[in-house]
Amino acid sequence: MNKIIKKERIAPQVTKFVVNAPDIANKRQAGQFVILRLSEEGERIPLTIADANPEQGTITIVSQEVGKTTAILSQLQEGEQILVLVGPLGKPTHLKNSAP
Repeated sequence: MNKIIKKERIAPQVTKFVVNAPDIANKRQAGQFVILRLSEEGERIPLTIADANPEQGTITIVSQEVGKTTAILSQLQEGEQILVLVGPLGKPTHLKNSAP
């Protein structure tokens, strides 16, 4: 679980990841985020859920390399795992004219 399905460099020091996370993909709402940890000793960092595909069981997160953990995250490759991925967290954003 939490396997990186797709990795794409979208700008210098900015990487987009599509991650297998079916429970999060099914429950997430606009404005929510996940917290991830890459190793047992590693720090926990929050990242916004940029997109989700409940049918495929994936979420999309975007990370900018600004510290040690995001630099390590950017080095992970497709097929590798994110050790801990918790979410969805946070109060969803209210969107007018949207289905509940």
